[in-house]
Amino acid sequence: MDIGKCFRDAWGLFRLDWGPLAATALIAAVAVEVVRLVVGLALGGGIGTVTAVSFTGLGFGSTLFATVLMTIVWVVVYAWMYAVTFHMIIRRVRERRAAEYADLQSFDQIGAFAVAAVILGVIVGIGYLILIVPGLILTTIWLYALPLIGDRRIGVGEAMSESKDMAARPGYFTTFVTWLVGAIVVGVIVGVLNIIPVVGVILGLVAAPFGVAYVVSMYFQASGEGHMVAEAIRQAPAPPGAEG
Repeated sequence: MDIGKCFRDAWGLFRLDWGPLAATALIAAVAVEVVRLVVGLALGGGIGTVTAVSFTGLGFGSTLFATVLMTIVWVVVYAWMYAVTFHMIIRRVRERRAAEYADLQSFDQIGAFAVAAVILGVIVGIGYLILIVPGLILTTIWLYALPLIGDRRIGVGEAMSESKDMAARPGYFTTFVTWLVGAIVVGVIVGVLNIIPVVGVILGLVAAPFGVAYVVSMYFQASGEGHMVAEAIRQAPAPPGAEG
């Protein structure tokens, strides 16, 4: 697996459809934040009372309600975001179809992505809580579950099984290292951008679709179709304002 190609592919795919991709991530982030603020105020707290995954200053009942509600909101919103993002990028490769802002209105496979997010999130999360290493192993073998669901429209169980087989083709260690390098680079970029008030945080939102594009490049390489990504990028016209 070619790590350099993964980065080139990810940038090329993101660059072609950066507007709709970035808009998807921005809408998801804003939606979760708006619900967070509404829940915090409705429960008698301040603006900073409730976050997407934690909270302070509320009673036990309000805390439990806020936790359940925000977890549901987070799962649904980000299931939509990843479903839309994977579909945009995979269609660009498979069909040479440019992403459109109208694609953001699609809720296709949001249920499948939500179920996958819950199942994978719980199992992999437990793996990380145990000793970190089990979590890394599970992340590696199920790395392709979401792109498989988006590309082949298969069930979560079948996607998890097929992902394990795909991760084994170049070797689990190679798959792990390739994913880890991408995750570290994206994490460092987001960390640096977050230092910049407001603007940096907004720019950091592009990390999600870029990360998806990176995994999609890995996915096509693992399936023996890596050439399709390069061809899709090469044959596509440059997006407006992207020259140079």
